[in-house]
Amino acid sequence: MSRRLFQRRQFDQSLCEQLIDEAFARYLDWLAESEAVTAAYGVWSRVTGSNRALPFAAYRAALDREEQAATVYRSVIDRVAQLSVDEHRLARAWPAAAHA
Repeated sequence: MSRRLFQRRQFDQSLCEQLIDEAFARYLDWLAESEAVTAAYGVWSRVTGSNRALPFAAYRAALDREEQAATVYRSVIDRVAQLSVDEHRLARAWPAAAHA
């Protein structure tokens, strides 16, 4: 395996590890926001009478935050998937290097 290809593979591996760490962090962000939605819904669903507007606004805000967290999480997952596709293409282009 050439030195340059070896260095690229090390870089790609490091980038992949960083993206996986980021994906996990973004998953935890999404999970926290999802739990906040559940909590806000619980508050809103228990309120009666004319006092429902503020809890409903809090619930909608929680939904917005959860959606944003999901979008960020998805973007990181897409980057991990693209890196995986690129690695697969590289391995096919350099079969001997992939098995070295």
